[in-house]
Amino acid sequence: MDLRAFNREKMKWLNAISLECEVNSTAFRIAYLIADHQNSVAGFAWPSLARLAGKVCLSNKSIQRAVGQLERLGWLEVERRRERSNRYRLRWPPGRAPAPKPTEGNDADKTVLVERQERLTKGDKTVRQSYLNKHLKTFSSRLGGGRQGTRFTDQGKFEAEIIARFGPRMIDVLEKLNEIDPSVVERLCRRAKDGTLSRADIAAAELTAAQNKRIEQ
Repeated sequence: MDLRAFNREKMKWLNAISLECEVNSTAFRIAYLIADHQNSVAGFAWPSLARLAGKVCLSNKSIQRAVGQLERLGWLEVERRRERSNRYRLRWPPGRAPAPKPTEGNDADKTVLVERQERLTKGDKTVRQSYLNKHLKTFSSRLGGGRQGTRFTDQGKFEAEIIARFGPRMIDVLEKLNEIDPSVVERLCRRAKDGTLSRADIAAAELTAAQNKRIEQ
């Protein structure tokens, strides 16, 4: 799945949750954050509780309750790991997944009518921006680390690029660095975006992650 399709699927998921009466406002905010952290290569997100709590100014227990609600209602799959960040996968409750996109060969499905408004099924031509650049105002101003005063809204894209470029082992490295200091991961992603990320940077990141893993053991 390409990045545009990946982001569209996340937007469908979030739109559906926003209309779910049983999902409270806190759980929706956490769903948004987790979706924002989803990695298109790994297929899951691994933000720490502390990172999520810091972004929305809530306690770890509040985050756990929100995650539990999303999991209980079938919107989230949670892989809990001892002394490591949880892994989160976006899911649809049984019977709630959106219908597949109509094939172009079916003339009857060329347009879709929604409240008398007609649109092409090939996509909204006026939307050129991912929803990831439009964070909710209630929590968009808090990002850990990085350049002071500068928001970095496409970190997930460059995490995926680092994993694709340097191999699947970088999933564990990025997870570990995120637990140690999220700003380290952000700096790596910024260098990937600027085109200045080198193998020396990756080697240093791997060494840092490995050293901290040995200390924990």
